[in-house]
Amino acid sequence: MTRQIREIRNGNKHGPVSSFVNSVNVTELNPFVLWDHFYLPNVKGTAGFDFHGHSGVATISYPQTGDIGHEDTGGHSGMLKAGGVQIMSAGAGVLHKETVYPDTFIADAFQLWVVLPEHIQEMGPVTYSTLQQQDIPVIEKEGSKTKIVVGQFQGKKSTAQAPVDMTYLHVNLSASNEWQHLAGEPQTTAFVYVRHGSINTGGVRLSAGELGIYEKGTEALVVNTSSQDAEFLLVLGAPLSQEIISNGASVHSSRTNLIAGVQKIQQLHKHGISQIS
Repeated sequence: MTRQIREIRNGNKHGPVSSFVNSVNVTELNPFVLWDHFYLPNVKGTAGFDFHGHSGVATISYPQTGDIGHEDTGGHSGMLKAGGVQIMSAGAGVLHKETVYPDTFIADAFQLWVVLPEHIQEMGPVTYSTLQQQDIPVIEKEGSKTKIVVGQFQGKKSTAQAPVDMTYLHVNLSASNEWQHLAGEPQTTAFVYVRHGSINTGGVRLSAGELGIYEKGTEALVVNTSSQDAEFLLVLGAPLSQEIISNGASVHSSRTNLIAGVQKIQQLHKHGISQIS
């Protein structure tokens, strides 16, 4: 048995960002509450986002072309090179700034948000886990190359520290080939995004720029290519048994925690930026 696709989504494009999760469907991919593809060609200078706040979520940044510099009110700063991954758990609240440094005038990156488990992590301190590309494990087989961004695959495990039980794989699959992954319990939430080419999976055909959401389950995820090579990203996770309440920038398990997170961010806007400037 293989898991079937129950929904296909095309991104809602606003500027350079294509978003696939919104306030209407934010609970459907629990524990994931955002999947954005940032693509900006012909960039002169730098791009990015000035200081802005988050709470209750972990943001997982994965640049493909160009590097991302970050700075935050938790005292962290650094440069994430293309192909690396950074997980920032916002905890009770943080302001951070992301500066994108294009490569050959192109900036291309993915961002995934994960709900933080309630109690300790949701209202806890800001934490970081960063791996540069050379530190991310890869499994190469005839016809496929699988990069283990987060989680594990076929006996290899990424050391990136995610706040939930999850898997994040980046796969290049040559033409006329099959690839599969069996995660099983408790990773019953799963979706796939096609970056290049097209794939057949879960009873449907998906093309570049499309996201397919699998039915909840534990069956194997099987992907096939036809006459062309394809590149896709696959994300699986264990749903959390808690409320998901979002105001866009923050996501919490209760309105009380959401209000506390918003208040913390407001306080940081008043005092935090001046402390790190």
